[in-house]
Amino acid sequence: LKSIRRYKSSLSRNGDSVAEHSWRLALMVFVIGKELEVPVDIFRAMQMALLHDFAELKTDDIDAIEVINGEVDLKDKQKDEARAMQEILKGISFKSDILVLWNEYEKQESTEAKFVKALDKIEGFLHLDETGTGAYIPEQFHGDYADAAVKHFDEAIHHFPPLQKLLDPIKADLKMKFEKLGVEWVEG
Repeated sequence: LKSIRRYKSSLSRNGDSVAEHSWRLALMVFVIGKELEVPVDIFRAMQMALLHDFAELKTDDIDAIEVINGEVDLKDKQKDEARAMQEILKGISFKSDILVLWNEYEKQESTEAKFVKALDKIEGFLHLDETGTGAYIPEQFHGDYADAAVKHFDEAIHHFPPLQKLLDPIKADLKMKFEKLGVEWVEG
């Protein structure tokens, strides 16, 4: 996963690797989960974060912009990833443990899965905000890309301080940077 590059369709440079992304996501799960006392199993969520893009060993990373623009069909991507996971895990004694976690994340079957998905989207925005706006290729940026996952988690945890409060300042900063570059901010 260290050699699988992310953002190939949307960044001319500064795309991180899937391994870097997964490690940072696991760290975010741990730090944010502990600091905000998120009512989830942090260890299970960290495992999901580390494994959520494991299929990309075989499928490569598909840039979200390719799905948003209709260049890649989401259902085909999901089928390819499920086949890849079977292939990758063939012969591994604890295959079922990994598949349970991976499928739970993919199907968004638990609060932990929703938490990881929301942070996964936020992490993507953070990466772009920190390293990528000057290298951004498309003429539009879909500023609502993370909204559904964050809202889905926030609604699942009614008494929890919403992750939207973490996302909003990142979005505001990105929007300002993209406007300076002439990249259209699209929502809705």
